[in-house]
Amino acid sequence: MIPFDCDLFSFLWSTATVLFASKTHLRKNVRPLPVQYEREFLQDSSLTEAQRKYIAPIDAELRNLGYLPFYTLKVTNCTSNLVRGYSNPVDCASCTLTIVEVRVKVRSTENLRTSHVVNFTTRFTDGKELVTRNMTNKSVMDAPDYKIMQECPNITSLAALKKRHDAKSASLGVMPLPPPRTVDSVVVEFNKEHEKFCAYQVRNGILRLNTEGTAYLMTEKVFNRGIQNYFNPFAKRLSLADILFSALVGAVLPLYGILRLAPMVSERFPSGTPTLFDPEHMVILLCYVLTGVILGLITESQSYIWVMIITYVPAHLVAGWTFGWLPYSSVAFLVSFYVCREKRKHLAILQTR
Repeated sequence: MIPFDCDLFSFLWSTATVLFASKTHLRKNVRPLPVQYEREFLQDSSLTEAQRKYIAPIDAELRNLGYLPFYTLKVTNCTSNLVRGYSNPVDCASCTLTIVEVRVKVRSTENLRTSHVVNFTTRFTDGKELVTRNMTNKSVMDAPDYKIMQECPNITSLAALKKRHDAKSASLGVMPLPPPRTVDSVVVEFNKEHEKFCAYQVRNGILRLNTEGTAYLMTEKVFNRGIQNYFNPFAKRLSLADILFSALVGAVLPLYGILRLAPMVSERFPSGTPTLFDPEHMVILLCYVLTGVILGLITESQSYIWVMIITYVPAHLVAGWTFGWLPYSSVAFLVSFYVCREKRKHLAILQTR
């Protein structure tokens, strides 16, 4: 049989779309970075119930480490992110929680994601900074040469994250500086850090000033990295457990439908002349739909590339092209995307529809 099906056609079409049309959508969705941030400091009493509920377990974990919140702010002229700072009076490392909520709309399809990143930061007398964080997505920005970055995307325990930070800090053998402990000193530090960070990105061709000199714009280099991340199934730093589980579900469940359920249905309900909607094809499709539901519920959203790898490749390596040309893997991806999207709608805490 000709090794071609609708999944392969869909994959080639989506690849061409990303390569030749995605930059237009990226330019529309990416906001400029202001030269000067405008910040609004918030009292805990002004947070919504959903926001307080989201923050509460993080506050509790950090309280056990001796860290107490002393400011909460949002940047009013750039994003809707919520930033919460913590201080430990006997520790040189500061701690910052950033809650990020991104709503992206491409044509009629809208997606929303709420996530958070915890940073432990220690500044040293030699001008260097050690940053240990649990950010799950690969950044499209360059890490400045004055920052020592420890990326720990799969560490969910803040105690373990702090332990990793302390171990690295001790190994550097440089005297740490005390962190900012007042709101005024935090503002000064934020402004200085933003200026240094943007200047570094400009030198590296990541950002450029607009003609008015009021904001930094993303360059083509950033958009190219975004496209590269699309084709990298591990740009979103999945844990080993998520990788193994999703690969197991994506490989086993469709093959079970192809090799076991479909023949059983075919024997019980012989259809005579094969058609597109034979019972065995519908059973296989149902297994792919169930795969998408599990991926969307259990392992969060998966990239199209990753879903194709775990569902398309094993099925065709084992069963060849004997089970029809329906876009089974594409259906699994779409189901996982919409299941995850519906789940995320209930987690939105910063934006409203």
